[in-house]
Amino acid sequence: MRIQPTIDELTQATFSFLENVPVNEASEATEVPCEEDEGPVEELTDSGDEPPGGEEPLVRGPDMGLEDQARQMLLDLGMEEAVPYVKVLWNPRLKSTAGYAAYPSWRIELNPRLLGFEGQVDRTLKHELAHLVAYHRAGRRRIEPHGPEWQKACADLGIPGEPAHHRLPLPRSRRERNLAYQCPHCLVVVKRVRIFKRPTACLACCRAHNGGHYHERFRFFRVALSDPAAQS
Repeated sequence: MRIQPTIDELTQATFSFLENVPVNEASEATEVPCEEDEGPVEELTDSGDEPPGGEEPLVRGPDMGLEDQARQMLLDLGMEEAVPYVKVLWNPRLKSTAGYAAYPSWRIELNPRLLGFEGQVDRTLKHELAHLVAYHRAGRRRIEPHGPEWQKACADLGIPGEPAHHRLPLPRSRRERNLAYQCPHCLVVVKRVRIFKRPTACLACCRAHNGGHYHERFRFFRVALSDPAAQS
């Protein structure tokens, strides 16, 4: 059975193994808010992440050995239909992000700096593959990136209790967050590097007043950084 393209697949869902503390409690989903950092997008577009002079270049590009591992794990889960699609590669442009997964392209990107931490390549590969497994199992149903579906996939891949965010001492991104949005209900301010591409509501308010579902009443609106609330 082949993976059938759908309208939902026109926009790839992206996930990452991020820093310990999420940047904000906002979602770019139009229905069910979820806590996602915008880090992976910035890490993939940021440039200049090369080793200091005199060091060996970081590994980059496809890793057939890790792809074979990922394919075998999919076979062990009975997901033969996904095996031909999975790709694993090293991306030296990743900084604070340990790994990145994109569905439905079945692409996993890993930070080469993981090679300096024992056991972290295998752990991050499984962490990111769990995202792909969870979204494939969910079909067209919306799920949270690190929700119960992802947690079950982690357990199935041999990493039960996997945390959503890593604590590795990776370089921190220096990108400035020059945009600010405010919730019209609780007045919380969220600072961003990029604009919200889709209607995005305050997660805390949606959970407290609308059962965790998106509501226009809690949609973030743009504010100037000069506003006192944005500077606090």
